[in-house]
Amino acid sequence: MQEVSEQEVSIHDYLRILYKGRWIIVISFLAVVISTVFFTLRATPIYEAKTTILIETGKTGAAIPLFEAPGFTRRETMINNQVQILKSRTIAELVLNELRKLSGSQTFAIFKTDLGRPWSREDALKTLEESIKVTPIRDTDIVEIKCQAPSPEEAVAIANTFAHVYYQQRLQMSREEISETRRFIEDQLAKVREELRASEEALRDFKQKEKVVALPDETKALVEQLADFEALYNEAETDLGSSQTRLNYLRKQLREQQKDLPEKIAMVSSPLIQNFRGEIAKLEGKYANYIAQGISEDNEKVVAIKNRIQEIKNKLKEETRKLLSEKLAPENPLLFSQALVDKILTLEVEVEASSAKASALKRIVDQYAEKLQALPEKSLELARLERTAQVNEKIYIMLMEKSQEARITEAGQIGNVRIIDEAREPKYPIKPKKKLNVILGAVVGLGLGVGIAFFLEYIDTSIRTPDEVERFTNLALLGTIPLIKGRDNDKKTRHTEASLISSRLISHLAPKSPASEAYRTLRTNIQFTKLDRPLQSLLVTSATPGEGKTTTVANLAITMAQMGTKVLLVDTDLRKPMLHQIFGVERDVGLTNVLVGERGLSSVIKPTDIEGLSLISCGPIPPNPSELLGSEKMGQLIEQARREFNFILFDSPPTVAVTDAAVLATLTDGALLVVQSAKVSREAVNRAKSVLEGVGARVLGAVLNDFDVESQYGYYSHYYYYYYYNYPESGEKKRRRKARA
Repeated sequence: MQEVSEQEVSIHDYLRILYKGRWIIVISFLAVVISTVFFTLRATPIYEAKTTILIETGKTGAAIPLFEAPGFTRRETMINNQVQILKSRTIAELVLNELRKLSGSQTFAIFKTDLGRPWSREDALKTLEESIKVTPIRDTDIVEIKCQAPSPEEAVAIANTFAHVYYQQRLQMSREEISETRRFIEDQLAKVREELRASEEALRDFKQKEKVVALPDETKALVEQLADFEALYNEAETDLGSSQTRLNYLRKQLREQQKDLPEKIAMVSSPLIQNFRGEIAKLEGKYANYIAQGISEDNEKVVAIKNRIQEIKNKLKEETRKLLSEKLAPENPLLFSQALVDKILTLEVEVEASSAKASALKRIVDQYAEKLQALPEKSLELARLERTAQVNEKIYIMLMEKSQEARITEAGQIGNVRIIDEAREPKYPIKPKKKLNVILGAVVGLGLGVGIAFFLEYIDTSIRTPDEVERFTNLALLGTIPLIKGRDNDKKTRHTEASLISSRLISHLAPKSPASEAYRTLRTNIQFTKLDRPLQSLLVTSATPGEGKTTTVANLAITMAQMGTKVLLVDTDLRKPMLHQIFGVERDVGLTNVLVGERGLSSVIKPTDIEGLSLISCGPIPPNPSELLGSEKMGQLIEQARREFNFILFDSPPTVAVTDAAVLATLTDGALLVVQSAKVSREAVNRAKSVLEGVGARVLGAVLNDFDVESQYGYYSHYYYYYYYNYPESGEKKRRRKARA
């Protein structure tokens, strides 16, 4: 078999496929669009509310980071940490608790239950977490909190509650450190208040018992000085205790993040650090001595010492930070809380300084206490009681001041979170997006329809168009016969088997129809086919049954007879003969009678209603058609017919089904293959071609039968075919009316 020629697919082929599958595309388009509209209208509307918060990353309390990481990376990490906190289950539980307190929250979807199923807190938390979307805005410290819910009120309530709960949590965390200090001071204040009351009562009782009113002026001055220094000492001890309390709290926080990091910080030391600590102790002692000498705080010497102490504190923090960074050298410094570590380092320096200051003041207090020991016993006891009362009073006043300062500081902690915009009720739902859904449905429906059309085209291996005949079979296309349709508008016409059979003689019944013209074109092409010898006998066959070979051979015979040629039509389909029914003759005597020797050729030739056309019917159906057609008698019959007729046409059985056509094709001058459009497969046509060529038959070409012009894009004019054939009695008038339209 010859290799099938390949052709490039053109835009015409695509348009033909689309035109052929136009109803599939329309139905698919309408089905998807209608379904989309239906489900869109039935979908529950979803509203989205948005609130924005500002997380001020600069309020970390650390001027110099412990580990040198880029500022942008630090900020981005902090923002991402807060985003994860907002998404956490802890925040969700707090929000859920707050939502239940709101009036009207019983109507919220997260608190509703399915029929027959009790309300579940876990389900509500899951729904709440799924409805929230937290997104940081790029290159800013602003975070968007979006909430989606079936009602605008619920969306607004959830979004705002999330923002307020998170704000309160961050505010509480920022105040916790100061709160620890305030509680420590308040505890000390309660103790000192009791001690002050007891000391005042003891002094009063002693004076009443011993009948003394006051101390001598010199002793009184000594007691007042001792009381002042003891008050300073207690203030230093209180500062030390406050700093130590804050330090312990911060260490606890850091230990929760990094278990052994606080111990590592405490163990950091070097000769330089020890030197700084010793120098701070000396300066604090010197400062205490100046105060003991009565030198005021504004004195140049005192100011210089205080500045020097602060300078050494800064150097101590810097050196400690440097050593800690070198010793730990983490692969990812952002794993550690830099602000927390810096606060711990600052407080450790403050603890060192406060401890040195307290020690220096303790030494001065001890010195004055020794001087007081030289007084007489009664004066000494009175001095002690007055000193105790004065010291307790000054400590009480100092603690009251520090308590107020701590409260003010605590109240002044506003945290690092601010709510920029609270959520507002949305006017329109964000889901379903009706216009977008309809557009997408239209696109999907159209794409699905086109896809189905091309898929059906892909799996369809039949031959449909004239181009495909030559493309897939390499056979010359000798003619194209249009699809012959009945007159559906004629209700009186009964489509009986006889009427259907007789209507096939279109060349005789409607000689001016396009179909008749197509048969005449086929006749002309056959006549001009160049062969080695003149063409006088032609076998008409097909690959499979029902392709219209009998109709084709009958109409071809009629068109040949119409041009004055003496034509003999022989029904060699000895299995399912049809020509005798088409021409209305008897089948009893025919070809088989001649082949078995019962009759002569002239006795079986029957005239027809068409001038110049004679017919040899099949005759009795034999049990061995192939043997009869391949017999010597058949060859003699053909030779005798050549002498009596100008052209002989043979109607044979399908080539692929039986061997009759192949046997008979060797005795004729050529063979014509009838291919029914959109029915027979390419494989069957090529198989039939191979069978015929395999026995040495001359295959002149093929004729495409039942070609539906209306279903094919770009082939001729379907109006021409429709009106010209279906209304032959008024064809010219209707053609003119159609042309004007």
